[in-house]
Amino acid sequence: MAAADLKVATFCVVTGASKGFGRAVAINLAEAVGDGSLIVITARGEGGLDETKKKIEAVAPHAQVKVVAGDIAGTYSDALHARICDIPSPGSFKHAIIIHNAGSLGDVSKLTSELSDPKVITDYYQLNVSSVLCLNSTFFSATASIPNARRTVVNVTSLCALQPFKSWSLYCGAKAARDMIFKVLAQEQPDVRVLSYAPGPLQTDMAEEAAQKTADPDVRAFFVGMSKSRSGLDPDVSAKKMVKLLGDNKFENGSHVDFYD
Repeated sequence: MAAADLKVATFCVVTGASKGFGRAVAINLAEAVGDGSLIVITARGEGGLDETKKKIEAVAPHAQVKVVAGDIAGTYSDALHARICDIPSPGSFKHAIIIHNAGSLGDVSKLTSELSDPKVITDYYQLNVSSVLCLNSTFFSATASIPNARRTVVNVTSLCALQPFKSWSLYCGAKAARDMIFKVLAQEQPDVRVLSYAPGPLQTDMAEEAAQKTADPDVRAFFVGMSKSRSGLDPDVSAKKMVKLLGDNKFENGSHVDFYD
């Protein structure tokens, strides 16, 4: 497949953009897209989003940045999703991208047989699966107003979608579900470019949480070692790889691509 021209006016949504990989993706995408682009960054923490906005504006003055703070899985998520996907002057854009990055590790302090609270389980999948489907639907409805626009959907995934990590059943289950959901989307809409990108073991707050809370000793030891040695991947390095994948446009539609592939 021919390379994709990212240097066009692009409407772009990045969830979980207040820190870590989401922030790195927002910055690198903003640098890659063309004049007149709008980068919508969303997360629960407004302070972190404001910092991301400043960093984008420092390197990509050609792009406008819109901050939308809120819980994409919360009580008023429908209204929030509409604000995130509100497109001014749809005719001015040539490309629409959504990066589904927001997510959480979940309760990794318990083995699968110890997960007994239905509210904890339901709330976890509401954030990590259900809200992704709903926001994605809003994105498709909104971008239908952009005449002849290319559309790209990126699901930020993990090796855990493919391999079981002991005591991480909630996380592995959500990532596996999302991978299949986006494979189905790619089959249903072959004109839309769909990628599930696994950014690798990143040096982020989530990795620190894993080091502190993981029940399984082997999995915990891996993250403790990574934390002590600071050997995790820099989110910026992985974000650059993801943006290059989008530009090269050689990935199989709907496929799972890892940083190390």
